Amino acid sequence: MPGKIAAATSYDTKRSTTVSLHQTKPPPGKSSNALNPPASTLPPPLTLPTRPPNLSGTRRFTFYYQIGKAYLSFYKSGIKSIYQNYKILRQLRPRVPRGKSFEQALRDGALSRAEYHLIKRTRRDAFRIPLFGLVLAICGEFTPLVVVSMGLNGVVPRTCHIPRQIDGAREKAEARRRESFRHGTVTYDEMGKFDDVQKLPKPILAHIGRSLGLYSSLWDKVGLTPTVLLPRRIREAVGRIDVDDTAIQRDGGMKHLSEEEMKLAAEERGLDVVGKPLGEIRSVLVKWTEARKLAPIIELVLRRPSAWPQQR
Repeated sequence: MPGKIAAATSYDTKRSTTVSLHQTKPPPGKSSNALNPPASTLPPPLTLPTRPPNLSGTRRFTFYYQIGKAYLSFYKSGIKSIYQNYKILRQLRPRVPRGKSFEQALRDGALSRAEYHLIKRTRRDAFRIPLFGLVLAICGEFTPLVVVSMGLNGVVPRTCHIPRQIDGAREKAEARRRESFRHGTVTYDEMGKFDDVQKLPKPILAHIGRSLGLYSSLWDKVGLTPTVLLPRRIREAVGRIDVDDTAIQRDGGMKHLSEEEMKLAAEERGLDVVGKPLGEIRSVLVKWTEARKLAPIIELVLRRPSAWPQQR
């Protein structure tokens, strides 16, 4: 057991004892209640024991046993957060007019951005609880090893994602995006101003899909592109980004997103965050806001930030 747990936790144990993905305090001078969803929609802090020197014998077993307990406690806290969020979701449902989507309610101002993302994330996480609960019941303290080694991100609720899992997913997504840009795609100017996503050329569909993570990388490995599925997914993704842009500006602005919310917003727009300072991520998001006044979302996704149109 010790060796297997070490393989799954080596990344985290080399870091300090506590790893937290969310920022509890809003940026100075601005309330973020309407802008940033509560910390309960993100993974809780992960507290791991510090590796003692001369680890051997009984001390070795005790150390890895404590790591296992720490992960189980982390997962239980994540699942508890989902149930707490679900109670809030039920209170928010009456605010959404009958026959309207949550996106429409957000655009109309019936929901704040923070409330909308709480609903969106809670619905997604609640759907994953049954299968993840089964994995947790079977694997116990080996769950991190199974999740990371088998790539089960889609099974695990977001509130139960460990730091190594999140960082690994981001690195893979950005490597895939870089590869797509490296091979080149038809530019927005070359493809014309298509009003119908259904008519977008296949290279454009594929690149947007890769940049926004709209289809599995397994399709790339077999040399295929799910062109039947992508138009609808692209329309939905563009709609989500558009309404989120509007809500961010209404409820506080890009500059007042918390640290993790900034990273999530950048990811949703196909922007890189790995290894980048917080100030750089914030700057690119502000630049996105300005570029949106001059170009549609699809055009921005097809270009790197350095090639976005700028006001003169």
